[in-house]
Amino acid sequence: MDKYINYAINNANWKKGLVFSLIFASFYFLINFSSIGIAGLLQITGGPNILDLEFGYNNEKAYRILTDLGTNGREFHLNKIVPIDFFFPLSYMFFYAVWMGMLLKHLALNNWCKYSIFLPAFAMLCDWVENIGIIIMLKNYPNLPELAILNSSIAGMVKMISIILNWSIIAILFIVFLIKKHGKKLHNS
Repeated sequence: MDKYINYAINNANWKKGLVFSLIFASFYFLINFSSIGIAGLLQITGGPNILDLEFGYNNEKAYRILTDLGTNGREFHLNKIVPIDFFFPLSYMFFYAVWMGMLLKHLALNNWCKYSIFLPAFAMLCDWVENIGIIIMLKNYPNLPELAILNSSIAGMVKMISIILNWSIIAILFIVFLIKKHGKKLHNS
């Protein structure tokens, strides 16, 4: 396991950070603001949104949200948003992992902090599990399988918590990086 961690950390650099930032930003825009993403869905539905944006849901809430989307909204979600939402988690996984790797490398942290590099992949996997459940629900509507609802809801909540943790870790590492960098400058003055 340390072999993979060290590989990810040692191969993270500013060029990859910039490339993966641009890819992540592109997919973020595509899934949220484009006509084939949530913005396009909202044009069809007039307001009802997708399960992915809910922090947990039970059978009744899942059924209500999918019903509110209407036939066109459910079809749009399945055929437009879901395909993008396979690549979007991949884009943020690389974004988070490269930035964490760069900061861990520059801080020369070889303690337990280096294991945070696995969190982006965990968030991505949770997002994919959530998406599989949503696909099952969309294809089986109005007969929503309870197991798909449960798995999708739990995976979605864990995904959201993992994403918050990813951002938090990057912010903390960046603050530590700045403190170390400016601390050295002040010490050398």
